[in-house]
Amino acid sequence: MRLLKLIALLGLTVFLQLGQASAQADKPMPPSPFKVEPLKVGITADSPPLVFKSGGEYQGVEIDLANLLGKELGRPVVFVEVPWEDQIKELDAGKTDIIMSGMTVTRERETQVGFAPPYLNFGQMSLVRKGERARYTSVRSLLDTTSKVAVIPGTTGAAFVKENFKNADIMEFDTPDAAVDAVVTGKTDIFVYDSPVIQWLASKREMEDVVPVNINLTIEYLAWAMRADDMKLQNQVAQALFQFENDGRLQTVINRWLPR
Repeated sequence: MRLLKLIALLGLTVFLQLGQASAQADKPMPPSPFKVEPLKVGITADSPPLVFKSGGEYQGVEIDLANLLGKELGRPVVFVEVPWEDQIKELDAGKTDIIMSGMTVTRERETQVGFAPPYLNFGQMSLVRKGERARYTSVRSLLDTTSKVAVIPGTTGAAFVKENFKNADIMEFDTPDAAVDAVVTGKTDIFVYDSPVIQWLASKREMEDVVPVNINLTIEYLAWAMRADDMKLQNQVAQALFQFENDGRLQTVINRWLPR
């Protein structure tokens, strides 16, 4: 009799333990304090050599630097492709942590985001058909043009052209490649954009008789943007960039994609 009671008691104990285990399994596990959050990097992959897609993979200056930054911060990098006009909105919404996509520092953007120290200075430059290159020998000859000028909306190049090309017929295109296509076919005559991209596209499409006008129309600075209130990340990124500059990693990446 005692044996039967003992067996029954053991069975009840096992049943209760299984029930507790099942109930615990249904509860969500608390986040691990050791889990590392990925660094979500916002990119618009249409501006070689800064950031672009080739063979299904992201490449360029910003991609290499983002991977370096992730290693320096000890965080895995996740690239989030975002339309250019939505970059700051997605950053504010928490969809991304940092924009690393050839963003120029402007006064307007400084009121919206927190910038890291600039890592590259450049200017706006023009791309034209080879046969028309001789027409443009100075900044003034470009600014006074009555030709059709292509821009990408929402960029500093577009803002500069609208402000300074008073006599031009301004045309908007969605991507740099589309703008170059328009120059090649004669739909437009000049394309104004960031000098590293203009020089890259001119080199890659040399056989289509397009060339850069090697005159910088502006002096600008590229930097990475974070949420204005994310001071922790801003400080970490500034320290990492300081390390990259000191140990030569920054210049190595720039030289790889922008050889002088």
